[in-house]
Amino acid sequence: MVNFALTEDQTALKEECQKFGERQLQPIADERDRVASEDPEGPFPWDALKEFSSLGLKNLPLPKKWGGADMGVLTHCVLLEELMAAEAGFAAAVHQSWKLAGLLLECGTEEQKSKYIPMFAEDDTCLLGDGTLGPITPPDDLRLTAAREGSGWVLDGKKRFVGCGPLAKLFIVDARARGAAPGSGETFTFIVPKNAPGVRLGEVHDKMGTRIFLESELDFEKCRIPGEDVLPDGAGNGTGTKSRYFGKIAPTLGAFGVGIARAALEKAIEHALERVQGGKPIFEHDIVSLRLAEMKVNVDVARDLVWRAAWHSDNPGEFESGLGMTSVLFASEMAPRVCDAAIQIFGGYGFMRDYPVQKYWRDAIGCLFHGETHDTARLKLGRLLETENIQGRG
Repeated sequence: MVNFALTEDQTALKEECQKFGERQLQPIADERDRVASEDPEGPFPWDALKEFSSLGLKNLPLPKKWGGADMGVLTHCVLLEELMAAEAGFAAAVHQSWKLAGLLLECGTEEQKSKYIPMFAEDDTCLLGDGTLGPITPPDDLRLTAAREGSGWVLDGKKRFVGCGPLAKLFIVDARARGAAPGSGETFTFIVPKNAPGVRLGEVHDKMGTRIFLESELDFEKCRIPGEDVLPDGAGNGTGTKSRYFGKIAPTLGAFGVGIARAALEKAIEHALERVQGGKPIFEHDIVSLRLAEMKVNVDVARDLVWRAAWHSDNPGEFESGLGMTSVLFASEMAPRVCDAAIQIFGGYGFMRDYPVQKYWRDAIGCLFHGETHDTARLKLGRLLETENIQGRG
């Protein structure tokens, strides 16, 4: 039976993240967002990350021997919602490091874990950079190639949209075997330190939302990677452990939309109680009350769907890949709708940079691009439904 009752540990961590967000992130969110307009490389709050690490929160996905708590998918979603409600860009950076640390633990060799997990765990400012294809992006997008050289590999080419590109100290990147035809699926996953010879930071992307979460290009020129730094499940067509891991944690992407939309709802309620029109708070006007009720329904339904998918991911024998995809689609499309409704409640003020709802909307738009367009994701979900029903009839 699905059980959404949080444990005492989960509740305590949820409250810790909420307090951290209120103390460290909300007061700086608008100012750092504005800084990004002038200096796309400069807005990340390193002091906040240091405190986050000192609280033991950065290492939560790790085993206890490395200072972690073996955090599951549901706990990941619960905490990510709190961080997203405070500042989506910082939350995205933390989520990515949680995700990639989990990938190393799930797919890495014992030697890789012993080498790289302590590097992440012991450095309060160590973030992990994401240059993987993820669960749904096609190999055709790869512009980075890998050629064998002796017992190692040589990487050449470019990676686009690398999460935490200017910030990370360690990257996980996918590359296509040189000479392999585009779309052939012959890809490999490499662990690449930031200071590896032949790696250079390229253009930092100037985004409209989640601007603290810096994304960039990475250029590779004759970057030599030892054979022991290839994830063992990185070869082939992506149907192995790495692919299953990304599918398992898919509900965490839905938590992006839930947290951002919840923040917009809370600000809209606050404004509706304070703003007086026609001699009474606008909350007492039927159209505003109806709109707020619809916003709440959307947020609550999205959260329940994300948590349900996460619970299934955490429980052996209960995993349903389609449920994770469904939760991401619904929550990601719900968030811009709710943020748009919040702007309508603020009226003309919602269009002003002095009020936070315009930032929530900009951040929420990014939920529509978790790896690929939602139309493509719908096609894949439809194919999965078709396969399941054909098998069921057989």
